[in-house]
Amino acid sequence: MSQGQRSSHGASPIQLWKDDVWSRAKQLMSHHHRQFLKLDLDIEANPLESKFSGPLVDLMQREEIASSQNKHNVVEALAKKVFTGLCTETKRHCTMQSQSNQTRWVTLLEQQAEERRKFFVESFFAVDARFDPRGPVKTRGLTLDEAYEREERRLARDAFANYEKYETFNLDHSFGLQLARVNAEWSVYEQQMLNDYETQKATIMGKARTGGGIVLSGRQGPWKSKAEQKLLFNTAPVFSPEGGMGGATRRSQVVDAELQGLEKMFTQAKERIANQKKNAIRWIKRQEARMKIQVEGIANDRKMIYPYLKKADEEFDNFFAQADRILEEAETNTAISTSNSTTTLKSTSTVGDKDNDLNGTPRTLEMSQSDNSNSGDFRNSMFGDIQGLSAQAAKMGLDKKKAYLKGARTEIPTEMVVEE
Repeated sequence: MSQGQRSSHGASPIQLWKDDVWSRAKQLMSHHHRQFLKLDLDIEANPLESKFSGPLVDLMQREEIASSQNKHNVVEALAKKVFTGLCTETKRHCTMQSQSNQTRWVTLLEQQAEERRKFFVESFFAVDARFDPRGPVKTRGLTLDEAYEREERRLARDAFANYEKYETFNLDHSFGLQLARVNAEWSVYEQQMLNDYETQKATIMGKARTGGGIVLSGRQGPWKSKAEQKLLFNTAPVFSPEGGMGGATRRSQVVDAELQGLEKMFTQAKERIANQKKNAIRWIKRQEARMKIQVEGIANDRKMIYPYLKKADEEFDNFFAQADRILEEAETNTAISTSNSTTTLKSTSTVGDKDNDLNGTPRTLEMSQSDNSNSGDFRNSMFGDIQGLSAQAAKMGLDKKKAYLKGARTEIPTEMVVEE
């Protein structure tokens, strides 16, 4: 069972006070957290209306038309203007959104700070002035639940303070994967296109070889091959049959035309694919730039919020620690007060011992009051019943002794000891 959750059965007034303020403080923390989440959700769900300007929309339309007409040089020039205008207008809109958000955040956070201040004042109002909430805090070990809650709040503050760094990392990783995917998909497509080109080219070249010279198997008689014959001295030029059935020139022209057409188609396809890849990368870069500008605007809000969150957590942690300190000091003072009362009663019930004065009046055993002088008011308010009981017991002992000295026949009763 954690601190502040003990059973109220048999608890002292200061313990009941501590349990009560702990419970109310937890409720206040939960209430403020719900208010925070509600405003955060409302801001995210209802942003300011965003609309591109007329000139920027016109540039985008011209860029799209030029791209459809394969005017790639024009597209490149327009794309740079579109990117600049897009970043400028996005930043302007995010700045306006951030200013509106910060106004709403400050209103809520200042209201919560005032509610905390009033709560702390009311909680410590009934406590004796000796237990100053601004006094030194005696640290104690945290329970598992308390340690978990404190770490959870610390991580939430860290997320606010480093929001831009974390989100920028996420965006870099996300858009980096998108670019890698584009490169991978286009590489596969380009390789497939190259394979198709080489296959068609090989088919066309095969047509050129079909129907060529007559191929003879085996030896061609007692004569040397054509290459060897050219090395010999001959009395007349050496001729040999070649060219097949005729029409080789026309076939060669057809093959050359097909090869040129295939080469042209392949070149155009590569250019078209390269432009498509550039266009895909361009739009990814634009989206990345816009989202990073938005992250920058949100980061400004979070940097403004962070000091409020840190201060609130520190105030609550200090409040809980001070409540523990007050309870500990009150319990210590109560134990000392009870011990003093018990010792006094024992002393007053003793008759005829060396502590009696010459008149027979017993002297009470006095403890040093310097340790408790500052806490008297608190004990009177919180633990007056203990002191009242001690005084009553002491008076009864004194009356019995006076009756004995006057010759009364009643015997001195046994000592009265009021123990805790």
